[in-house]
Amino acid sequence: MHISTKVLFVAIIGLLFVTCSSIQNQLKHSILNWETERCDTTVRIANFTAFDLALPFYSNDTLKDKLRNVPRIFVVIVENQQLKSWTALTATSFKDQPVTWQPTHLADSMATKKVDFQPLDKAYVWALAGRPDYPFDRYQWLLQATRDTFLTKRNAMMADHQRVFPQYQLRVQSDLRGAGFQRQYLAAGKSMSPLGQHQFGFATDIGIHHKGRQLQSIERYKYLLDSIGRGRYRLTWGGTFKGFVDPNHVQHFLNSSDLLRRFPELRFEFEPFVRYFKNRVERMTAAGKADKVADTKSLLATLHQLHFNTPCLCDTLAERPVSQPHLLIQKKMQMAGYEATNDLLLVGNLDTQTVVMFHATGIKRALRMGIWK
Repeated sequence: MHISTKVLFVAIIGLLFVTCSSIQNQLKHSILNWETERCDTTVRIANFTAFDLALPFYSNDTLKDKLRNVPRIFVVIVENQQLKSWTALTATSFKDQPVTWQPTHLADSMATKKVDFQPLDKAYVWALAGRPDYPFDRYQWLLQATRDTFLTKRNAMMADHQRVFPQYQLRVQSDLRGAGFQRQYLAAGKSMSPLGQHQFGFATDIGIHHKGRQLQSIERYKYLLDSIGRGRYRLTWGGTFKGFVDPNHVQHFLNSSDLLRRFPELRFEFEPFVRYFKNRVERMTAAGKADKVADTKSLLATLHQLHFNTPCLCDTLAERPVSQPHLLIQKKMQMAGYEATNDLLLVGNLDTQTVVMFHATGIKRALRMGIWK
């Protein structure tokens, strides 16, 4: 081999090694460093998505319970002190799915700047006003097919048990569960998480009854939910949980981390509880029970991997004054049909790296944003 060819070959191999090492280091960082992650405000955000604009207010206080009438939500992006793009949506009721709102009268100067939201964008933004009975309702179009698969497996599992033990009656005690009920379960110590697979239609609690009484023997539930459910249908039995043993519970995904890897779109629902999850890991670890929060650690690692290098709310001093330019934007949007006393206005300002909400209650909030690192 010619000497120059050898040098080139060695250089290429070295470059590949450095590249692979760099990729491995990035992956290691994104998977393992949720404990040291931070919101870096020294890195500029290039674009705001519907997710980025809605989450900061959804995470704190959306004030949606104070809305008297179904509002329209206007979303505006500002760059170089100019209105870059905007859209608006509404729904027929607080519980219905949102639709893009088509104004009857629209200034010609704004007509070319209107953009259409995709269903997921609408779901995120409408979370500031919508009041579905269950979190599943917000994402039904996304989750229904997988829920149907889970229900098919669950029903087949119950039928298998019924054929072998016809003397027992099986009853579904809990299937879809609302956020309010989950908060009650958490407060009563019947759950260890503010969010779980019940809220998304992927978990069921089953009672085994005989002669009018529900059986309490874990062995009977082990046969139904572990031997049949996990063994034959690849479901996950709550009796195997380390942090909170739940003998009559069965779910589709192994844990919340597994759920998020399949549906990363649901990160919007988990992000508001990041601090809760971290505090739980800290408490249990300090008490010498780190093994009981292994699933929580896995969830935090997955969340970190998903939101790494994406916009986040500034950790400290996030609140900013609502500036005069933002008030002018509010006034300008009246040409598109915006009504301050009834509607919501979200402004993503790329110049100031802030997100601003004008609420129908009269509350105005501006929050500084950064990038997850």
